[in-house]
Amino acid sequence: MDNLIIWEKWRDPFLGYDENEIDVEHQNQKAVIDAVNDHTDEPAPVANSTKDVRVLSTPLGIIPFNEFTASGKIFNFWTGHTNFDISEDICRIMKRTEGVETLTIFTRYRFRVSVGKAFDEASIKSKFCENVYKYLDQQND
Repeated sequence: MDNLIIWEKWRDPFLGYDENEIDVEHQNQKAVIDAVNDHTDEPAPVANSTKDVRVLSTPLGIIPFNEFTASGKIFNFWTGHTNFDISEDICRIMKRTEGVETLTIFTRYRFRVSVGKAFDEASIKSKFCENVYKYLDQQND
C-alpha cells in the first residue's frame, strides 16, 4: 500500500455559531464580567453592554473572542489524514518543512498544520508530503 496524506481544510468550531444553540449556562457572561470588575465601584463599559461577550481562557489569561483572536482567522490550518503511523521522526520532518508554522498531532493517523501566510499553501503541502514520503521510502529500503 502506498503512503498517503489526505488534506482537509480545518474549520474553527467557534466561528459561525448560532446564539440560540449555545448552552444557557454558558450564554450569560455577566458573572465572569462582574468577577473581573468587582475591584472597582465604577462599572466597566463591557459590563453595561447588552451584547454577550465570549471569552477564551489562555495561558496568557482570559481574552475576548473576536475576529482578531479567532485561531481560524489568524492561522491557515489544514488537517492531514495518513495511512501510516506518525512517528517522532516523521513529526520532526513535518515540523522542519519550510512554511509550516504550527503542528499538532491528534492521533497516530491525524494531525493539523498551519501554513504561514507568507507562503503558498499548495507548494508547502506538496513539499510537506514530499519530505514525509521520501523519509518513509528510505525506511522501507
